[in-house]
Amino acid sequence: MNGRRVRLAVLVPLVVSSLTAGVVELAASPAVAVSPTCGVSRADGRANLKVIGEDFEPNKAVFIESAHGAQGTVRTDAGGNFSATVTHARGTITARQVGGPEVRCGTAEQGGRQSAQEQYAAGYKAGYAAMKSDCDVQQLQGVTVNENFRAGFRDGAAAAEKKFCGD
Repeated sequence: MNGRRVRLAVLVPLVVSSLTAGVVELAASPAVAVSPTCGVSRADGRANLKVIGEDFEPNKAVFIESAHGAQGTVRTDAGGNFSATVTHARGTITARQVGGPEVRCGTAEQGGRQSAQEQYAAGYKAGYAAMKSDCDVQQLQGVTVNENFRAGFRDGAAAAEKKFCGD
């Protein structure tokens, strides 16, 4: 009977330490949630809008729709980015993947009339809001259609990070 206690005394710390190692491993690898973003800007031609998006699921279809008319589907690249031209769009433009959130990109009217300064301001506002709500938000990287929006997004995210996310 004394030999049985010795065996249990040896096994209990091994079991407890393996359970602890599993808990430590789970706690050490948190998933970073990335929120998809998109925007609209004027494209070539009066009736065309460029819709750009980032941080969607890679290599999957994105459904783009305007509240009053145009719709279409585009496939994301390996980084989860897309760029598409929408013709005769009116109202609010949204982008959505199956099983994912619906993302408001902007309105056709905003995209059609924004100046460079307005594009920057819209990007700043979007970047600030994204970083304020989630300090782990990824910066826009692959969007090249509207450099003004990209620059504003980066600057807005940096300002919010400084104010809300600490060092």
